[in-house]
Amino acid sequence: MNDITITARPSKRQAYWVVPDPDDPVIFQLDGNLTRVVDISANGISISNDAVKTGRRYSFSIDLPSSKSPIVGYVDVMPDTETGFAHCKFVDLTADEIDSLHRYVLVRQKEAIRALRAAKLNPLA
Repeated sequence: MNDITITARPSKRQAYWVVPDPDDPVIFQLDGNLTRVVDISANGISISNDAVKTGRRYSFSIDLPSSKSPIVGYVDVMPDTETGFAHCKFVDLTADEIDSLHRYVLVRQKEAIRALRAAKLNPLA
């Protein structure tokens, strides 16, 4: 049996977040402007502080590689002093939208675990 150890920095966030695959990116528009996604969870998304002002609500559209249609709604911007990025919390998503986000995060988690296993089996790769 292979043992895999995954470590995570302590955080006040209440969901597991993942970094999008650069070869299959998450397309995130904030008030109609494309914004780079730092990480994403079922509860929210982290972006550059330059794109937003803390304490404000913004409209968004997000197109996940694993979803058939974009998710559209609002995010509240929270300060994230741990990382230096802005954390945008999704507001009033439907159960189906939350499920789409959970599916995407799960797929990325599985990809990360496979990559760790492959690296452990072939450390020179």
